[in-house]
Amino acid sequence: MGGRWAGVLGGLLLACMASGLAAASGLAEWPEGWQVTRSPEAPDEAAALRRERGVRLAADGSQALVVEITRSRLAEAKDVDLQRVILQMRKSLQVDFLRQGFQAACSKPRQAVLGGLDALELVCSVSQNGNEVLRQVVQVALGREAAYSLTYAAPAAEYPQRLAEVAAFKAGLRLE
Repeated sequence: MGGRWAGVLGGLLLACMASGLAAASGLAEWPEGWQVTRSPEAPDEAAALRRERGVRLAADGSQALVVEITRSRLAEAKDVDLQRVILQMRKSLQVDFLRQGFQAACSKPRQAVLGGLDALELVCSVSQNGNEVLRQVVQVALGREAAYSLTYAAPAAEYPQRLAEVAAFKAGLRLE
């Protein structure tokens, strides 16, 4: 995936997130070899918003897979409508891609599991000039005191080969 797709992957993952996660020194246990950024940089359980973004580079240095997890503390979890949240995220994602000259066709929200919590999931196919160039998945879940989101994206041609890597990463998530 060339530099052009790296910008698309990175920029849109950041633009689409509005939610959160948990583990050792951060929210997740990242596999060796990933470039990880955290906000805030030092783990802070009291932070209202925690975000981690991991990038898996291909042999040529381009972004092969981008994963972002976010945890947002909630005042009252009962007021959160996950269906509404994920539909708003889908709309934002589609608008952001459209502004960059791409079209994003996303699935209807479907049931999923994220870190042991019931979740909703969208799968989006991103195209340019009729050719699929990127596949992105967005998941949202609600814990006792926080909302969580996970998003991951890969070039469309490489997406099937990245699913096992994503599944292994997700298997290590334990959310509350």
